[in-house]
Amino acid sequence: MKIGLHLTPFYSPTDRPASQIIDELVPVAQSAERNGFGWISAPHHWVSHPTVWPQPFPTLARLSPETESIRLMTLVLLLPLLNAVDVAEHVVTLDQISHGRFTLGVAIGYRDAELEAVGLTRKDRVPKLEESLVLMKRLWSGEEVTFEGRYCRVKNVRMGFKPMQSPHPPIVMGAQSEGAARRAGRLADGVFFGPQVAWADIKRLASHYLAARREAGQQGSGILGASRSLILGTDKADAIQRGKAYLERTFNTYRTWEMQEPTMVPLQLSFEESLDDWTIYGSPRDCVETIQRAQQEAGLTHIGFTIYSLPRELPARLDTLQLIAEEILKPVGAV
Repeated sequence: MKIGLHLTPFYSPTDRPASQIIDELVPVAQSAERNGFGWISAPHHWVSHPTVWPQPFPTLARLSPETESIRLMTLVLLLPLLNAVDVAEHVVTLDQISHGRFTLGVAIGYRDAELEAVGLTRKDRVPKLEESLVLMKRLWSGEEVTFEGRYCRVKNVRMGFKPMQSPHPPIVMGAQSEGAARRAGRLADGVFFGPQVAWADIKRLASHYLAARREAGQQGSGILGASRSLILGTDKADAIQRGKAYLERTFNTYRTWEMQEPTMVPLQLSFEESLDDWTIYGSPRDCVETIQRAQQEAGLTHIGFTIYSLPRELPARLDTLQLIAEEILKPVGAV
């Protein structure tokens, strides 16, 4: 089991200067590396007021020279919003900056405001994502490429340099539906199920992902991951109180952004669903038991923590990371 850290909650509260939010990510990344987390991941959204989402490529590039061994990941980059050639160049650059520590996480996105900004509709998301991956992989080969696609066309072009990792950085795909799980199995090196997906649905979606990998001739499970909300307390009741405010903001944001789509599994977007159904919460021992159960029942190899019970001040945040490492990562064998 490998466990990583989502940077999203470290962007809150938003009443601090943006420069302070970004500067404080440096000691967070260094602490995560020192305490044995497997990776740090940066998310991707546009025009997100009143929330704050620093863009992932410059954020990870800022953190790369401040760390040495921890992997850097986009989780997830909304690939249909972007030009495939531009992304291919950014990925190569970041892979070289980090000396081969970059993992590319992608997904199709769901917000109309973001799609409208680039003249796309929801129907464009899947074909553009798939086309982009095909073109990007060809460009990363270092060979001359001519490509005639629906969304991007190039003629007799070649990138200046290749990725450090061969044939390219690992690609993982976000998934909250059967179609997305199967798409990850066909096209990517792994999958990450979204944080609002229930444990029971993760087990079912994992079976679709693994079946698609087998059908595509892929060996093994690849990266079988899930993003999970981590809410720590002295016990489950205390954890609920500590995470309540962050939960409320998250539910409100995702409902406002209309995250739930008909093709998705039912997402956990209110307090009507038990936290037992979709989070890792309670005392450290409670959390260890939940993670061990997820390993056994769903076969997860990777879990990304989004810490909902994060203190406000930086020193307390760093103490929290150390506590998680000592009382959760070590007992589950992630360090």
